[in-house]
Amino acid sequence: MTTKQKKTCNPKRKGNSAELELSKLFSKHFGLPFARVGAASGARPKNTKLPDSAIGVMTGDLIVPHSFRFSVECKAVNIDIDFLAPSALFDKWLVQAKDDARSIHKTPLLCWKRHRKGWIAAVPLYAFVTTATPYPLCFVMYRSWAVTKLDTLLGIYRPAFWFMDEEDG
Repeated sequence: MTTKQKKTCNPKRKGNSAELELSKLFSKHFGLPFARVGAASGARPKNTKLPDSAIGVMTGDLIVPHSFRFSVECKAVNIDIDFLAPSALFDKWLVQAKDDARSIHKTPLLCWKRHRKGWIAAVPLYAFVTTATPYPLCFVMYRSWAVTKLDTLLGIYRPAFWFMDEEDG
């Protein structure tokens, strides 16, 4: 009699796969090139001396178009978070997204892939205020962040929400 073994999950491979999926999703949605940063992603600029232009590209989990307003942090963790109560893990992700974005003068965007449940996105509330963009119709407020399905966020059709003018950045 054989026992069924539970498949082991390789978190690094799962994270890489989620980053690739997210970059393809953004590329298709915006019609512009987005890509994975690659090995060590956001950790690299903090540990080496790079020109500011390289730091801007290497910070976060995705390489984004220059005028894209957001620094993208990608997570692929199969857990449920109760947004009505504090979550140490979610808070840690938000701090990481905020710190990376602040270092390159962009707005943080946390995208979280849940197994068989789709993508969730978290954006600071100030992103809506500073771009005069209405809040998504369906979102949860967690601390000072709007949390919603990524599809809902991508439904915002205001270019000023997603992209900076040349004088902005």
